[in-house]
Amino acid sequence: MIKRLVAVALLVTAAACSSPEPSPTPSVSPASTAPTTRALINRARTAGAWPGPNGLSGVNGDPVLDAAHAEAFCTARGRPCGIAHTYTDRSSYPEMTSGTAWTFDNFASFPGPLVVSQGLVPNGGENDMAGCATGQFDSQWRNFGTLMNSTGRSDSIVRLGWEFNESTMPWRGTDPSVYIGCFRHAATAIRATDPKVLIDWTINGHHTPHGLCGGVSTNCYPGDAYVDIIGIDNYDHYPWSPTKAAFDRTAGRAEGLNWLLAFAKAHHKPFSVGEWGVVPTGDAKRDNPDFITWMHSWFAAHAPDLAYEAYFTNCDAGGVQSSLFDTSTDCRRNPESAARYRAVYRR
Repeated sequence: MIKRLVAVALLVTAAACSSPEPSPTPSVSPASTAPTTRALINRARTAGAWPGPNGLSGVNGDPVLDAAHAEAFCTARGRPCGIAHTYTDRSSYPEMTSGTAWTFDNFASFPGPLVVSQGLVPNGGENDMAGCATGQFDSQWRNFGTLMNSTGRSDSIVRLGWEFNESTMPWRGTDPSVYIGCFRHAATAIRATDPKVLIDWTINGHHTPHGLCGGVSTNCYPGDAYVDIIGIDNYDHYPWSPTKAAFDRTAGRAEGLNWLLAFAKAHHKPFSVGEWGVVPTGDAKRDNPDFITWMHSWFAAHAPDLAYEAYFTNCDAGGVQSSLFDTSTDCRRNPESAARYRAVYRR
C-alpha cells in the first residue's frame, strides 16, 4: 500500500501549540445536563435518511480544535452538528492524559457529545507498547478518566489507539498480542475512574500491511468486553473511487465499510466512521463530489447501525487537503465536493 497521507499529527501539533494551558479547575461543559451519549446512540434511526432527527453527524475543529471552528463548518453546511471530534496532545504520557484538559475546555460550549482520538503511547513511544501491555501506565489512564469527569465530559467517545493498522502510528499493531494487551489495560484503567466513557476501536480503511496485525485488522480486536463501538476511517484514496462500482467494491472487500460493519454486527456493536473525506492530494488527484454522495447514501442506508460519523477537514501542508469550507490561502479548494456536501446534508 502507498503510505496514507497523515494529517492528524500536524493538526494536533498546531492545536497543541495554540491551546491554553490546562485550567487548575477545568470548566464543566453544558453537555453534562444533556442526554447521555449512549442514550443518543441508542435512539431509533430509520434506514434511508441521514442524519435525520436522531443521527450524530459532525466534524473536527479546523484549523483549531475548538467549538467555534467546528460550528463554523456546521453553519456552512446548513445543518447543526450533533457531535464534534478532537484530538489530544501526544508529546508525553502526562500531556496526553492528565495534561490534555485544554481539548475539553476548547469544546466547553459545544452542546453535543465529544469524540476524542487518543493514542496508546506518545509520539515516538513505540518502545512503550510492551510496558503499556503489562499495566506500566495504568495510573496515567486512570488520570485521563478522572480528567473527563472533572471537565463534565465523562461520557465522551474515546477512539483509543485508532488506526493501529496504519504504519506511521506509534501504537501500530506490529505484535497483535502487545497491541491488544495495551488496549485492554488502557480501556480498563480509563473505565475505573470514568465508567460512563464509550471506547471506540477504529481501523484505517482499505488496507492492513502484512507486518501489522498479520495483514488483517481484526486480528488486533481487543475483545467485546473492552469495546463499545467499532469504527473505520474511510477516505477517498488508495484506492479512490472513480465510479459507484469501484466504491462498492472497496466497501465490500477486506478492510472496507461493509466488511467491517458485518464484523461489528456480528459482535453486536454500533458502527462509526470517525474520519472520512475527499483526498485531492492522493491517487484521485482531484476533487470528487461523487464520493460525498456515495458516503452520504451509505450512511443513510445503514443509519440504524451507525453510532456517528464525522467529516475530517484539513488544510495542513502534506495532509489530506480535504477541506470543504475553509477559504484560507494555504487551503486547497474542493468546491464541487463542498457544494455536494451542503446539498445532501441540508435535506
